[in-house]
Amino acid sequence: MVTVRLFGMTKMLAGNQGTLSLALHDGKRVKDLVAMIEAAYPKIGELLQKKKVLVSVNQDIAHEDLEVKAGDEIALLPPFAGGSR
Repeated sequence: MVTVRLFGMTKMLAGNQGTLSLALHDGKRVKDLVAMIEAAYPKIGELLQKKKVLVSVNQDIAHEDLEVKAGDEIALLPPFAGGSR
């Protein structure tokens, strides 16, 4: 089981849930996680497929072949604006 943190539009698209708990077992990869999210939340899945939302694992942007383990910190990162100078 893994927990995925949601922010911004991903949180809104998931019915204002701040997290998702998914039954993803050891040995699975980011692409498996994306497939599970896409099945349960197609609008979030579409954003992930178009790279408008990125997946981070342990605070690093993750590639689709990265293995996900129980206890990893996973987040969906929507676009964000920078601060002012």
